[in-house]
Amino acid sequence: MPNLVDLFEQISVFAKLTMAVGIIAFGLALAYVLRPTEQKLVLMRPVSLAAIFATLSGLLGGWIAVLASTAATPDGSLPLATLYRGVAESLTVGFVSFGLLAAAWMLVAIGALRRQHNSGPQSPAASV
Repeated sequence: MPNLVDLFEQISVFAKLTMAVGIIAFGLALAYVLRPTEQKLVLMRPVSLAAIFATLSGLLGGWIAVLASTAATPDGSLPLATLYRGVAESLTVGFVSFGLLAAAWMLVAIGALRRQHNSGPQSPAASV
């Protein structure tokens, strides 16, 4: 099993940027759970959409790189181990990015509970 630091050094700049968008979404969610404000919640929605699109783009970019390297070989085929390694690297980007996004929305849910708890109980007539 390779070292995670070695794996991170081997992925492309595009894959690192893709994961950075997920890290930004996670950071924003962490800021929201610490100080839940409406402004952060409103910002979380477009940032999470950006993370979804970046992740899908990163996955497709990885698969494109694998297919392009297959086509670049003289006989048009890659050894299976190399093909599987390339697919695994592209799936790693999706796994990390979607994992960060899922954790971010769990933090948003916790922040929403904190915000509701801090605002105190409201009467049903006040919310209508």
